[in-house]
Amino acid sequence: MWANSPLSGLYEDLWGLHIAISIGDFFDYDHDLRHWVNDGLMVLFFFVIGLELRRQLSMGELTDRTRFTIPALGAIAGLVVPALVYLAFNPSGEAARGWGIAMATDTAFVLGALAVVGPAFPAHLRVFMLSLSVVDDIGALLAIAVFYSDDVSFLPIVIAAACVVAMALVSRVKVFRGPFYLVVGLILWVAMVESGIHPTLAGVVLGLLVPAYASRAEDVREAGALARAFGQSPLPELARSAKLSVERAVSPNERLTELLHPWSSFFIVPVFALANAGVVINGELLERAFSSTVTWGVIVGLVVGKFVGIGATSLIAARLGLGRLPGRIRPGELLGGAALGGIGFTISLFVADLAFDSQLLADEARIGILTASLLALVVGWGVFALDKWRAADDEDAPIMVLDEDVDPVRDHIRGPVDAPYTLVEYGDFECPFCGRATGTVEELRERFGDQLRYVFRHLPLPEVHAHAELAAEAAEAAAEQGAFWEMHDRLFAHQDALEPGDLVDHASALGLDVERFARSLGSGDHAPRVRADVASAQASGAEGTPTFFVNGRRLLGRYDADTLAAALAGGEAPPPRVPERSVSERPQIPADYVAPGLDLEDLTEQPADDAFPRLSSAQIDTLAAFGERRPITPGEPLFEPGSEAADFVVVVSGAVALIVDGHIGRVHGPGSFIGELALLRGETLLTTPVGARDGEVVIVPAARFGEALAADLELRDIISRAYLLRRSILLAANAPRP
Repeated sequence: MWANSPLSGLYEDLWGLHIAISIGDFFDYDHDLRHWVNDGLMVLFFFVIGLELRRQLSMGELTDRTRFTIPALGAIAGLVVPALVYLAFNPSGEAARGWGIAMATDTAFVLGALAVVGPAFPAHLRVFMLSLSVVDDIGALLAIAVFYSDDVSFLPIVIAAACVVAMALVSRVKVFRGPFYLVVGLILWVAMVESGIHPTLAGVVLGLLVPAYASRAEDVREAGALARAFGQSPLPELARSAKLSVERAVSPNERLTELLHPWSSFFIVPVFALANAGVVINGELLERAFSSTVTWGVIVGLVVGKFVGIGATSLIAARLGLGRLPGRIRPGELLGGAALGGIGFTISLFVADLAFDSQLLADEARIGILTASLLALVVGWGVFALDKWRAADDEDAPIMVLDEDVDPVRDHIRGPVDAPYTLVEYGDFECPFCGRATGTVEELRERFGDQLRYVFRHLPLPEVHAHAELAAEAAEAAAEQGAFWEMHDRLFAHQDALEPGDLVDHASALGLDVERFARSLGSGDHAPRVRADVASAQASGAEGTPTFFVNGRRLLGRYDADTLAAALAGGEAPPPRVPERSVSERPQIPADYVAPGLDLEDLTEQPADDAFPRLSSAQIDTLAAFGERRPITPGEPLFEPGSEAADFVVVVSGAVALIVDGHIGRVHGPGSFIGELALLRGETLLTTPVGARDGEVVIVPAARFGEALAADLELRDIISRAYLLRRSILLAANAPRP
């Protein structure tokens, strides 16, 4: 509007204002204000995109790679198809350089449009579009860096690479200071400008290097303690300590995102649009634009190319089983999201400024971008409306009601069972977002007092969190001894300590009957209860964690304390990790557990049972991929005398005997594996494995044992439960006899 108003001259004078910065003979940057916006402010915009990408990859939806496959394939097709469509209209000449304009999707505008014209409950579609935007943004940025950069200089690239290495090293040693990021970022930006590669790539690279991680309970507690200490004694040194502890408790990625996201969304993007969308629209321009192949290449590429590329590819990939779509996304909803992908606004305008030297072609491209963005919005609205009309209301609408009412006998409840307000959470003990939600729940319990009953149900996500299922069963095993909430609190406080051995230590710290706990956990006694909770979650429409139900209704969106309190009361809210035990502290194998003598002749291996199962050939092959096969002979120790053996051993053929205090203990035959719970921590064996009959074993080094278990979750479960049962046997044997 400004460019077409009586003040249009002021518009051109403002953005044509030259600003220059020189640093000796090395750096001379003299450009107009529009160029400063595109090469300077937009670096911050892309830095925020890099931060979001890193967060999603480290602790967000993209940690589950199976849910990333289909959006990634859709994004790749959504980059390639529009570019090919554009080139079909403009196969040669300067106009052909604009193919990158049709590739880009403006994620911020798409998500905003989704909130306005999308389905009533777009959470899963939003996740899909965010996942898609990761690959789309990377593709667009690579196109800018490779195809829309000037002649490349070698020395500045070396300096830029050194900055990236410095950032990576600082991230690894966990030194997170704003001034360092700022200085290195400025050096990197200058180097990128001098290299000829577009400097916006520096923003994304820096964002990807800023670490994102879940807050550790210990750090949060320390921050709280120091904050309280400062409140009692407001001394400068306590103020500094409290400030630093709070910063350590929240990842630098999240702190920077919180700081810069409002500036990116509400300042940088509007300023960029103001600087680049100013086209003097008149009859002559419109007539020329709508008869130009550049304009139509952009329009058809963005509106049709994105719709076909994203929509068709994603549906075909889902049909072929190449991955999983997040949640209950209907085909019509996916196609509506694909149509909105044609809103290329910010990035498309950015590429148009880089692609053409001719102002006429750039103006034609801008008309195409604005027209395509409007058409994509209309098409998306139409597809969503058609999908809603065709969908059966009850069959396809998102489930919003709790499938199973709260049962005071079965459910775990905090607060009076007859309280007027009910909050049900489906959670995962290894989920960092669930860990954060514990503080929210505690705040709600303080606000509502006896008017709130809080119910926790299990929804472990083993595809993302390998320890979640066993941790859920551990909570139920503790509940068997009347300590569910004590174990619940402890597991969330120690989310980094959920290995089987850690779970036994947690039970010991809580004063439980550890032998009973380990036996119950190893036998899988409580697995049916956990599966029943998962089935209840699925029937209630809960597919991610945490999912909250407020007074029987599913809560969508934010789950901070104020939002939950408002939902509960209709808008008016009423008033340390367990130290690892040394070898000497672990249960010792009892004397009556072994047979006397060292005669290795005619030994018979003990039969298989739950504590000593047999692995299949396929499972042994999986382990062998992470270790080595080694022959055994009678009387030969598997490890060098005096060495501290902490490696995992499974017998392939022949037999292995365990020597304890000069006596022969258990004899392991083919498929049997050696060790007990301490081995999962990399601790040494208390026995000496010796060949009993000629054969072969597979030995997995302690350093790779965790990696081997992660490769096969069923194998991990078998070994973990067997070790838990072996621990319970040892505890029972060492228990004082009446």
